[in-house]
Amino acid sequence: MPDKRSLFLFVSCWLLLAAVLLPSSASAAVVVRAACPGTITSDTFPIMQDPVVVRQAQLAYLTGKEQIGMQATIRYIASRNGSPATLTALAEKTETAAGSIGSPNPSAALLDARLQDLRELARQFRTETDRQMVSVNGNPDTLRTDIQSATDSSAVLQQLLDTYWKVRESTELADFDQQVACAQGTLGTLGKNGHEVAPAQEKLTEIITMRTELATALRSRNNAGIESAHKKIHTTSIEYARIIGTLKAAASSETRLGQTIDQGIGVITRSGMVNSNLEQTGVDTARARDLVTQGKTQILAAQNQCRGSNTDGCRASLAQFRKTLTSLRDTYRGILTSQDLPQATAQSVLSVAQSLDLTSAQVGAV
Repeated sequence: MPDKRSLFLFVSCWLLLAAVLLPSSASAAVVVRAACPGTITSDTFPIMQDPVVVRQAQLAYLTGKEQIGMQATIRYIASRNGSPATLTALAEKTETAAGSIGSPNPSAALLDARLQDLRELARQFRTETDRQMVSVNGNPDTLRTDIQSATDSSAVLQQLLDTYWKVRESTELADFDQQVACAQGTLGTLGKNGHEVAPAQEKLTEIITMRTELATALRSRNNAGIESAHKKIHTTSIEYARIIGTLKAAASSETRLGQTIDQGIGVITRSGMVNSNLEQTGVDTARARDLVTQGKTQILAAQNQCRGSNTDGCRASLAQFRKTLTSLRDTYRGILTSQDLPQATAQSVLSVAQSLDLTSAQVGAV
């Protein structure tokens, strides 16, 4: 009968421990990866990815390895006149649980559920194996050798391993290319809007050249090399994302300026129309006309300065424009309180006065 130390070595060295071969990381989504298809949510490139299709291929391989180890264990126990009925039943349950792993387009939740099932079955199988090894006075070293020989010689297992690496290689490179395409699209949009994108493009080009290292590591199935390549790509992408963040902030500011200018042009145009309506009712609009003319000059100046990337000049013109808007608003309020206007005319004057007030606030906010 093997001593306690031998049994401990058997358990600790068990080649197909679920804790090793079916690791927690296999079910944990690592990547933080929107519209640039719906999976990319950051300008940085992730260090690690965990697409469902890769998880599926990995779990299929690990489960196949587990099953081969189970069959080798059952044969060994049977060869020593043991009672492998419980082990056989657990192996059959494992085969049933493994069957759904290969289903088309499995969900992450399904893979998680199957992973938990397989871990529990593997735990029960190990426990029963320990009991049987004591009963048949088994040799842990011999069992380990049998298991290793069975897994090494399995053509099916090798095919599952090859499939896993092919899926992982194609998926990781496709994800990289997709991230690059989205980044290039962002730079294209910023460039069309007049932003200087050369520094960001240079950094992105640097990232693109790292694809070769990643592809080589994937083809050679070098996990350490793959991790190293991803870390280099991620580190460089942090600097790229910083540059892009600065450009996007500037673009956002310019967008708000442009929207405010458009709003200002619109309210000044409406004011001119209101002046025409007031004149038809005999109201003196000299002051309002002068303010509208002044406002047009200011807002058009702001527009030209903004188009010329003269942000400081644009903001200065808008500050003057805001004063004009306030004066024009007060002029219309004075007309409303001093003139007996037709209801429709009074309503249009009140509406434009309110719009002037809102636009003034908007100009002040930028």
